[in-house]
Amino acid sequence: MHNSRKRCKWLCAPKGAAFLYVRRDKQLEIRPLTISHGTNSPRTDKTRFQLEFDWTGTDDPTAYMCVPEAIAFMGSLLPGGWTELRQQNHQLLLQGRQLLCEALEVQPPCPEEMIGSMAVVPLPTTLENRDFMSIHDELFDKFGIQVAVMPWQEKPRLLVRISAQIYNTLEQYEYLG
Repeated sequence: MHNSRKRCKWLCAPKGAAFLYVRRDKQLEIRPLTISHGTNSPRTDKTRFQLEFDWTGTDDPTAYMCVPEAIAFMGSLLPGGWTELRQQNHQLLLQGRQLLCEALEVQPPCPEEMIGSMAVVPLPTTLENRDFMSIHDELFDKFGIQVAVMPWQEKPRLLVRISAQIYNTLEQYEYLG
């Protein structure tokens, strides 16, 4: 992450919106990247964690204020709420990963039990000598596909990262393959 907050693109929140969840017992260990007046605040009505993260200086908080509504909206899309949404995304990702592995003639790098709604798929060894950014750029420029392609220190040397959200379809994974 380039900032101290978790990105909210999966919530369909505005660009720049984010939240950070930290277990209460770990909050004393976590500090914001930008230290502001909350560090020196004499207030006792909030925890040090809240004082340091709630306001980090001059910023437009509008996008962050949309996060609760985005959470409620996404949770309302399916009758089973967030539980059903996560399950649907998980199943879609597993199907998409399988389609992509078959199309690329590669094996999945980990068992299904280790996957949520994001996974990597190894690229074929025939692409090993290609620069990962050239593959990324070619997918975008020639096919209009925006997907993360990344190097890996061990074989396979290149991975493609896929994810699933309610707006994705199996046809998109087939197209990527």
